[in-house]
Amino acid sequence: MIKAVKHIFNIHGTGFFAWFFVLYAVLGYATLHRYGVHYDELTQRSIGIENARYIAGWGKFEDVAQHKYFGPLFETPAYLLEQLVFTSPMQTKLLLRRALLFSIFLLSVFGVYRIGRHLYQNQATAMFTAIAYACWPRLFAEAHYNTKDVFFLCMGVFVLWALAAAIQKGKFPWAACMLAGMASTVRIAGCFYFIPILWILLHYRYNVKRVSALFLGVMVFVVSWYMVYPAVWKSPWDSFIGILRYAYENPWPSPTMLAGKLMIPGNMPAYYAFLWMLLTLPLIYIILFFAGIYKSLKLFKSSILIQYVIILFLITTIYLLIESPTLYNGWRHIYFIFIPIVFLMGVFVDSYISRIQFGNKIILFALLPVYLILNIQHDYVYFNSLKNIWKPGSFSMDYWGISTHKALEKCHVDSGTKKVYAFTETVWLNKYILADNVSRNIQYVSTADSADFVLVLNREGKLDSYNLPVFVTDIYQGDTLWKVYDRRSVKR
Repeated sequence: MIKAVKHIFNIHGTGFFAWFFVLYAVLGYATLHRYGVHYDELTQRSIGIENARYIAGWGKFEDVAQHKYFGPLFETPAYLLEQLVFTSPMQTKLLLRRALLFSIFLLSVFGVYRIGRHLYQNQATAMFTAIAYACWPRLFAEAHYNTKDVFFLCMGVFVLWALAAAIQKGKFPWAACMLAGMASTVRIAGCFYFIPILWILLHYRYNVKRVSALFLGVMVFVVSWYMVYPAVWKSPWDSFIGILRYAYENPWPSPTMLAGKLMIPGNMPAYYAFLWMLLTLPLIYIILFFAGIYKSLKLFKSSILIQYVIILFLITTIYLLIESPTLYNGWRHIYFIFIPIVFLMGVFVDSYISRIQFGNKIILFALLPVYLILNIQHDYVYFNSLKNIWKPGSFSMDYWGISTHKALEKCHVDSGTKKVYAFTETVWLNKYILADNVSRNIQYVSTADSADFVLVLNREGKLDSYNLPVFVTDIYQGDTLWKVYDRRSVKR
């Protein structure tokens, strides 16, 4: 990390961005412990365990194939890294996983900056784009614990970074093809990263003929996908068809609340993801994005990178409108569309940034980190002001139960043991991440009648109610995220 920081400061012209990057990294690592353990975290970890065992020759292929829809590209190295602290408690292992994920995300922040240096005329625009990418509150939060969607987003940044470097050197973008193939093991939508590359190989001549370039690109993509995906080693074609079918027909049963309506996965309206974007991106991002689309159409023929981001955005948008894939828990499954959004924002900013004086630029860039810090208390459920158009209870809030961590800390009112009941497994999962003195005094019980506190979480825009005194609650923009009922007086 120290070497990386020195490298950033030594790159000519990084200026304000270098200071932002270092302070942002400090903020990110300092907040590793503040987010709860979500429902899928240990399930994701088990994917790494089974794949590591299989690669080492100790596990069964059946155990790996059971999780074939969620690639091991992050989980296997994360589990291997855990061996450094193998005898340590689970809390240490979870924090180490989070540190690894946030480190990868930090690299993607720097990647956005470097892509911006290739794409824009002004260095200041590259800085603005990277800072805007890093300071979206929801992304900052999920960069600590979402090892699927945020990691997949980072892979998309790395694909475009490798492509930008290849274009600058006039060489075949083999690294971009390889990274796109590897990304497809996390989500099959990694193919969306590869399609714009095929367009570029078809329309621009590198150091190989176009037909040869297309064939070579496809081969690198497929081989990379296969090599890092143990679950498909025995029957790659059948596995690929199964993955496609799963992606299209994901049978996930849990509903999600959107605009006051309870949506069932598999029957989502075409506007589902777009409404989530409209409500969870800062309003300034939305305005700059639409302005950037207009500007970028004029530059489409002259910039290969603009072609890439526009094609990526169009492919994803058309897929959402025509296929209506199974989405839930907001738009996290397609966070990768944030890549074209943030770069198209920069296209508009780049046309005006040179007119802004240096001091005003620093103030402008500083506003985004300030905005993040102001929202950091509830960044994992961040909504912009448009959400207030709807009444409370109109949207799914803390789907993954991240806020359980804070609720359990509130239950630690003295040194005695507190029995806590919650409808889901969220209590015992979050005991892993609590401070030792708090964790020792929290006991998970299976019935409300035997509990001292009853914890109710808001997942689908509503909360179960109990005829008990309310001990503490957490409210965000009119919605109650969680409520703790006090049963101690009843038990007496």
